[in-house]
Amino acid sequence: MRLLFKKLLLFLGYVFHYNNKSKILFYHDIYCSVNYKALDVDVCMGTHIDMFKKHVDVIRNEGFEIVRQITKPEGQVAIMLDDGFRGIYEVRNYFYENNIFPTIFLPAGHLGKDCLLSNEEILDLQEHGFKFECHSWSHEDLTKLNDNELVRELKESKEMLSKILGKDVTEICLPIGYFTEHLLCKLREFEYKEVYSSIPGNYAEPVHGWMRCRHLCQFATPTDVKFILHGGNDMISSHYEKMHNKS
Repeated sequence: MRLLFKKLLLFLGYVFHYNNKSKILFYHDIYCSVNYKALDVDVCMGTHIDMFKKHVDVIRNEGFEIVRQITKPEGQVAIMLDDGFRGIYEVRNYFYENNIFPTIFLPAGHLGKDCLLSNEEILDLQEHGFKFECHSWSHEDLTKLNDNELVRELKESKEMLSKILGKDVTEICLPIGYFTEHLLCKLREFEYKEVYSSIPGNYAEPVHGWMRCRHLCQFATPTDVKFILHGGNDMISSHYEKMHNKS
C-alpha cells in the first residue's frame, strides 16, 4: 500500500508540476554480476546495468542531455553515485562509450574494502572522465558528531582524498542526507564549494541557499524516471527537507 501511495504521488507530481528543469539523479552502484550490500545496512544497493540502460534511454528520449556538470537551468541531467562500489568499474566501458561520466562520492575511511573501488580503479576512472568527491570519513550521521569528530569527517577526509586524486576536493555529499545549520557552517569553514543532499528537487533551486537537490533512482522503474524528470517529486520535496533537517 505504501509503495502504491508513493507511485500515486509521483504521478500526481508529474501531472501538476510538469517541467523540464535540470536535475541530478543518483544511485549507489551500477553493476553486472555482484549487487553489493550497503556499508551500514543489510540491503543490496545496486542497479543492474540493463535497468540503468533503460533509464538512460528515458532520459534521452525525454529530451534531456546527460552532462558531467549542469550548466543550464533546463534540459540537463547529471548522474551521481554514492560510496564508490566496485560494480561501476565492471561496467565502465558502457559509460565511456555513451559519454556518461558520473560524480562518485567516496567515504575516505572505508577505502580498501572489498566491495569498494580500489585506489587504482578510482584513478583509472578519473583518467577517463569520472569525477570523485567526498562522502565524509566514516559514512555516519554527521549531525550526531561533535566538532572534534567533524574535523576527521570533513577536513581529514578532504585532505586524504585530495592527495589520492591529485586534485582539490571541494564537494561533499552528506551521508544519509541529514544536516543542521551548524553542520552547514562547518562545511563552509572547511571550504567546501558544493554540498549535495538527498532531498529531491531542481538543480537551480538549492536548499538553504547552496545545498543541491538530488533524486534517488536506484530502485526506480523507467516510468518512475520519466515522472521524476518532469517534476514528479515536487510534491514531496518539502517533506524530505523537513525530514533531513535535524537543526
